[in-house]
Amino acid sequence: MNKFLALSVVITLVISFSSVSFSPGKIHQSNSFIDTFEEERHKYVQLVLESIKGKEKMNADSVFKNIQLFKGTKNFTAEHFLMMMDIGWGKGLGVSCTYCHEPAKWESDEKRAKLIAREMYGIRQVVNDKLKTIQGLQSAQPLINCGTCHQGKPIPDKNW
Repeated sequence: MNKFLALSVVITLVISFSSVSFSPGKIHQSNSFIDTFEEERHKYVQLVLESIKGKEKMNADSVFKNIQLFKGTKNFTAEHFLMMMDIGWGKGLGVSCTYCHEPAKWESDEKRAKLIAREMYGIRQVVNDKLKTIQGLQSAQPLINCGTCHQGKPIPDKNW
């Protein structure tokens, strides 16, 4: 049933986006938003960077506990992982680190938002893989990311 649901979501997204050109990390001016959590996220990122001092260039999964999405990914450094969490997910969803994490125990899976984010990342990958196979799109490299749908909001608007 979960595979069917995921496939339905992918098909819906592909159909919805098939005539649209995407730019990863860019949000068009008409959909711009103010990132009210940027300062707070920066504070947490700095605290984590201090706690891993000297390990920033090591693979993320050898520095942090409970890495699941990028386990075994070579050259995916701890500092790159933090940047992706901050700008990619935090800013894309318009949230602070505490939306998905408990600061005293970053590795914890207690918050449902963290588990949902992992699953959504998988859907993003499925859609991006499918977009690469569609002929005639306006973009040479069509991609979606968290900001494509969320546009700085934890729960995307239902009326795109």
